[in-house]
Formats: sequence, structure tokens, C-alpha cells
Amino acid sequence: MIMEDSALNIYLDEIGKGALLSDEEERQLSERIRQGDDRALAKLVEANLRFVVTVARQYKGRGVAMEDLVSEGNIGLMKAAARFDASKGVRFVNFAVVHVRQQIEKAIEQQAGLYQVPRDVKDEVVARQQSMPLSVDAPLGHRANMSLLSVLVNQDAPLADERVHSEAVEAAIEFALGSLDQRESRVVNAFFGIGQEHETMAEIAEDMDLKRERVRQIRDKAVRKLRKAYHRRLKELHKQ
Repeated sequence: MIMEDSALNIYLDEIGKGALLSDEEERQLSERIRQGDDRALAKLVEANLRFVVTVARQYKGRGVAMEDLVSEGNIGLMKAAARFDASKGVRFVNFAVVHVRQQIEKAIEQQAGLYQVPRDVKDEVVARQQSMPLSVDAPLGHRANMSLLSVLVNQDAPLADERVHSEAVEAAIEFALGSLDQRESRVVNAFFGIGQEHETMAEIAEDMDLKRERVRQIRDKAVRKLRKAYHRRLKELHKQ
């Protein structure tokens, strides 16, 4: 779900209250950071949060929600702040932009790798899903063609997936879901809308009292675990 303009404006208002740093202030903060001063690190990061939003906007429409682009960019900003050395004569934003972009682009690549499904396989999945429980094939929020089943489909062997019966697929999915621990199940059920309304990453993070980045890590780990368990069980069912 793309961050609404109003929500983004509120965020910009919150982070825009601080003044921009001068060269000398950056130099002093850099020295303190290298001495292990966490407050200096936080100050350098907070003073440049608006810069992250500017960079994140350039990646809008690439398959990752604006709020997640900003979150990823902030992670890159923190990495840059921890490594920044002002004595080399470079302004912080010029040094940080590489780290911010790398973090955002990494998130986009991971998202594409986890969820992109070949069109012919997706069509077959949609056709097969008509006889399956709603909780299994419920679409993922505003991504109308996204479902847990389409995420689990083997992208490298579509023909094999096209031959399976819906009963075997359903059984394999149930088996895979049973492999998750309680926290992984909570995130997956909320993110994919299984047995409940779909929730955004921000909503899940708030409900679980976790940072969005931590929720994303749990989600990605759970999806990898689901895929492994799903294909293992599907292979076993084919042998029966």
C-alpha cells in the first residue's frame, strides 16, 4: 500500500522541524560518532531524514510501498552515518546517497524475487483457485493478483506446478503454514489476509510493537520457510 500524500506530509512536518547542519557541525558529529557517541549518530541521521524521502520518491511505483521505501532508505542512512568521515572533505548527503540508494534497491530486488510470478503460471493459479478456500487464495491487499498460492508457486518449474491437483496444492499449503512459529504465523496471516483482513506492514508493526524493518525480516524469512515446506510436501504427495 503506497503511503498516502497526507501521511507523508505529516511525516515530513515531523522531520522538518530541525535545522540543516553546517559543514562544521557535520565534522564535529563525525568525530563524536567515531568515538562511539550514539547521540551524535542519532542527530546526524535525524537531520537528514528529509533527504531520504527525496531519494525514496524516485523509486515510487517499483513494487514497494512508499512507507517501506522510506524505511529502507533510513536504514541506509544509518549505515552511512556510522561510516561517515568528514575529515575526507565530503558532505554527508553526498556520501550517504550511495548507501540510501543501495538499501532501497536491495529491498526492491528482494520484493521482486519473493513475489514475481510468470504470467502463464499466474493465469493457471487463478483458474485453479476457484475451487480453493478463500483463506488460501485471498488477494494481498491492493495487489489484486497476489495471493499466498501465487507466492508459493515454483517460478523455476511452472510446468510441474500446472499438473498438480488443487487438493494436493491445498494440502501442501496447510502443511507449509503449520511449519511456521507463532510470530511468523501472525505476520503471514496479517500480511496475506489469511482468515482476517489484510494489514499493511505499518499496521502489523504497530500491533506487534515491532519496527517495520523487523516485521519485514520476519515476513521474508517466513515466506522462504513456506516455500521450502510447500514444495517438499508437494513432492511427497506426488510420490503417493
